[in-house]
Amino acid sequence: MNSAPGTSPAPPHFALSGAPLDELELLVGGLLAPADGYALPGAAPDSWPCEFTLEVPDDLGKQALASSCAFLTDPDGTPLVRMDVTGKSDGDGGRCYLAGSVATIRAAEHPPARDIRLSSPLPRAGRSRAAVIAVFSAPPLPSELAQCLDTARELDAVPWLIALCGTQPHGAYSVMPLLEQLRAAQRVVADARVGLLVLPAPDGVCTNSGLLGHVLSNLGGDATLDFTTGAAGSSRPAGGTAASVQGGTVIFLTGLSGSGKSTLARALTERLQQDSPTAITLLDGDDVRRNLSPGLGFSTEDREANIRRLGWVATLVSRVGGTVVCAPIAPFESTRKEVRHMAESVGKFVLVHVCTPLEVCEARDRKGLYAKARRGELPGFTGIDSPYEVPTDADFSIDTSFMAIGEAVEKIAENLHTWTTPVARPHE
Repeated sequence: MNSAPGTSPAPPHFALSGAPLDELELLVGGLLAPADGYALPGAAPDSWPCEFTLEVPDDLGKQALASSCAFLTDPDGTPLVRMDVTGKSDGDGGRCYLAGSVATIRAAEHPPARDIRLSSPLPRAGRSRAAVIAVFSAPPLPSELAQCLDTARELDAVPWLIALCGTQPHGAYSVMPLLEQLRAAQRVVADARVGLLVLPAPDGVCTNSGLLGHVLSNLGGDATLDFTTGAAGSSRPAGGTAASVQGGTVIFLTGLSGSGKSTLARALTERLQQDSPTAITLLDGDDVRRNLSPGLGFSTEDREANIRRLGWVATLVSRVGGTVVCAPIAPFESTRKEVRHMAESVGKFVLVHVCTPLEVCEARDRKGLYAKARRGELPGFTGIDSPYEVPTDADFSIDTSFMAIGEAVEKIAENLHTWTTPVARPHE
């Protein structure tokens, strides 16, 4: 979109995922201080623990420099950070680098363990006791817990049991068994707290001990015990508990935009991963659109093609015994039945209708999509001028305006074994 003559161009938006998103969270949270943003290659201040760079398409880099601003978003397109752009490298192969400081707009929501994830120093204001930080990349040994407890007693401190991992692939949260081990230890260590520290590493394994030391220093404990193995994220597998999912299952969440599907899908994936020795695959609607169906629009035909592609990928995962959680809008009954037929030809299928009312979804409208649809800027928008066909064969219905996400997740997890017991179901 071109700007009016004499005005600055609109700031561009850049979606981050994986290791860059984890790095951004530590940057804005202060655990990488004094680094407070991105530098051009070779121009990072000596005081920074590493060189943090942001690579973007060259045309959008020019737009960001001209507007002196850019917005960094999560994979769903939700703005998380404002970047004050101060420099740009020359484009090479259609790409360039931007420099500038970053400031938080809103907190990130990407999993895992969002409720205990650490991205900023431990609070000191109003803290009446010291803090002992114990960091683990594998389930703690009794001797390590004893040392942690002894140190905490000596300092009259609160023990923090922190799981360390590298970037967790989307939907495959291998750190969850370690967190379960630490939560079990928390129940026997007086006053203990549990946290998760994720260092940016594209392969899910973090071996940068220098960066770890810098982050732990910024975390602000009064004493630090590093029990990591040197390869965070390589934790030993923990045993499962009740409600384990054996695999070969497609869990398909459908509902209006803003109904809470993505939030519920992420939380459900994390919950199921606690009990599964193998990865749970998450196929979110926005991710599938971006990576599997980038050339499709939003006509009825293109929407149906997108859901068929998602169903095909989910079926491939189920065919090899995996569990996959899907979260598209999927507004049409006939296409959902096609996906059910595909999935049940190789495994099990569970349909969850996220039935949050339209007025609630529209009131949330984090991305401003309903407002654009009401103005006629997004024709064919589901719920406004394109229909959503309510499922007639849902295994479970959830209204997130009444039911909390945590409660909904537990209800699904508790009933999953019953739903996924093989039964004779006619294919319509």
